[in-house]
Amino acid sequence: MPLRDVLATNAGTYRSWLTEACSIPSMASEPDALTAMAGWLEDRLAALGASVERLTHEGAPDMLLARLGSGERTVLVYDHYDVQPVDPLELWTSEPFTPEVRDGLFYARGAADNKGDLVARLAGLHAYLQANEELPVMVKLLIEGEEETGSRSFGAMVDEHGDKLAADGCIWEGNGIDPAGRPSFVFGAKGLAYVELSCKELGADQHSALAVVAPSAPWRLIEALSSLRAPDGSVLIDGFYDDVVAPSGEDMAMLERLPFDEAVELHRLGAREFVGGARGLELLRRYYFEPTCNIAGIVAGFTVPGQSKTVLPAGATAKIDMRLVPGQDPDAVVEKLRRHLDARGFEDIAIARHSMEAPVRSPADSLIARAALTGATGVYFDPPAVAPMMIGTGPMHHIAHTLGIPTVSPAGVFRPESAIHAPNENCRLEDFERTTAYTASWIDALATLD
Repeated sequence: MPLRDVLATNAGTYRSWLTEACSIPSMASEPDALTAMAGWLEDRLAALGASVERLTHEGAPDMLLARLGSGERTVLVYDHYDVQPVDPLELWTSEPFTPEVRDGLFYARGAADNKGDLVARLAGLHAYLQANEELPVMVKLLIEGEEETGSRSFGAMVDEHGDKLAADGCIWEGNGIDPAGRPSFVFGAKGLAYVELSCKELGADQHSALAVVAPSAPWRLIEALSSLRAPDGSVLIDGFYDDVVAPSGEDMAMLERLPFDEAVELHRLGAREFVGGARGLELLRRYYFEPTCNIAGIVAGFTVPGQSKTVLPAGATAKIDMRLVPGQDPDAVVEKLRRHLDARGFEDIAIARHSMEAPVRSPADSLIARAALTGATGVYFDPPAVAPMMIGTGPMHHIAHTLGIPTVSPAGVFRPESAIHAPNENCRLEDFERTTAYTASWIDALATLD
């Protein structure tokens, strides 16, 4: 049966797979659900005829390594089966783990990040096998369960099992569809240094009248935070930019060719202007090649909406994420943050490290990159939007750098309006179906390209 007919015949089945996967609350706070999700995947992979191995690491959810197909070329496919927490629950229109379809959109936690891509790839493999009986390449699927908490064990597991992961190229979780509806491709990822700053000024909360003489933890923390970033978005941490690798001429040429509608993006963000008034090519340079220092959250004192309480908080905390670019090392950046605070008299502010991930670049002209781009022809109506690297973060460094496997993150189900990491996460069913078809297309391209 031709692939197109297989996809049409099985569309309902593939959608039911997505519903089943997104009904499992595989959050870090639900270890039983993580186990159930790994089991669901193991069963689905076995039904495809794959051999499945569980890679274990103490304190981490099992990582699955599945193998199927044969041929001269091998591709490693990376995805993850864990999802973000659902808070604030009251902002969801429907239950996050009871998937609903409304106006062609599939709503559920994990719909876009990353179960939509993951299930679409399983469906694509299933459809290819029904249409062709065998895969012309060896496919290794590597599916982890702690990406949303920083892939803490991923590096150690890659070090331990690197020989099993050998491949000619790696397809990373889907980069998605850009604001203009074009399939988006990137060849690397920004890094991340995620820390929590905490300040303790009093033994216990006090009446706010004492603020005239008693120190305020929130104010002290705010004063420290104010030293980290300028209004134009530049980071003021001493030495922060010292190791940054500037974009090459080839990188800038890629950005010049990249379609980017500033007005559409400003409208989507609900913003008046971009930080620092950046426009044009300079905006894109900052977008892809500048690091950040973002306040992800601040907690202190009494915060109940609509009510008042006069209190002087004893302590305050702030969560900071710093997206890093090639040349920067997350551990070195945190050390610079420590020295920066100490030099300004903030020795008392504690730093707790959380997610740490190195940035990475991969070549845009590798075999897997060319196969991924070639496979888009005939599946997507618009030509690909190609960028140097994703502005987000994943543990790609361990594959692309440590193992030296060329890596590309191709088009997938994610769109800017998909609300990943937020209430009402969704993907378009047409994007899910197209990602399924695209999976079969890049497999053919990888098998046949010179």
